[in-house]
Amino acid sequence: MAVRHVFVWRVASGSSQEKIVGILNELPGKLPVIKGWSVGSHQGDTGENGAPWDGALITDFDSWTDLDRYSNDPFHLEVVEKLLPMFADRAVVDFEIGDL
Repeated sequence: MAVRHVFVWRVASGSSQEKIVGILNELPGKLPVIKGWSVGSHQGDTGENGAPWDGALITDFDSWTDLDRYSNDPFHLEVVEKLLPMFADRAVVDFEIGDL
């Protein structure tokens, strides 16, 4: 079983969505444990779904162990430290998916 890590955020006042996405896009080249990577910004009207998140990152791993390696990697922790002040709110969901 593979593992999917979904991270969503809202941009803090005075911060830039483009800068957040740029910083996040530094991760895949530095962390080979990542098997799948997709990041993007919300598009379109909110409709009746409530307030949307500004962006989402979807990352796939071969195992829970690999997700743990990613989460605790020094480079990842450095990126998180840079990004935290740029978020007004954030959420994460991790779950098992079929084999990659």
